[in-house]
Amino acid sequence: IDTGATLVAINTSTARRAGISLNPSDFIHEVNTANGAIKAAVVTVERLQIGKISVENVQAVVIDDRALQTNLIGMSFLQRLQKYQVENGSLLLVQ
Repeated sequence: IDTGATLVAINTSTARRAGISLNPSDFIHEVNTANGAIKAAVVTVERLQIGKISVENVQAVVIDDRALQTNLIGMSFLQRLQKYQVENGSLLLVQ
């Protein structure tokens, strides 16, 4: 979970497993990461599910595996929930 990220960010391996096919020419958007600016592809994820929480048509960026080892759940997912917070060391998501 990254509340500082505007969009969900997934790596190319995750995108491939989710059935999102991309070409090198799709990586035309520059995004700023903790490691500097890199190229990314903007996609819409049909359904993003975390446990029982499911959100449809979530905007995301796909970033090369070498630049993004862990997928990030950003505000394009979180803002569509009724509530999200850390409570007693656990993340609480309410749809």
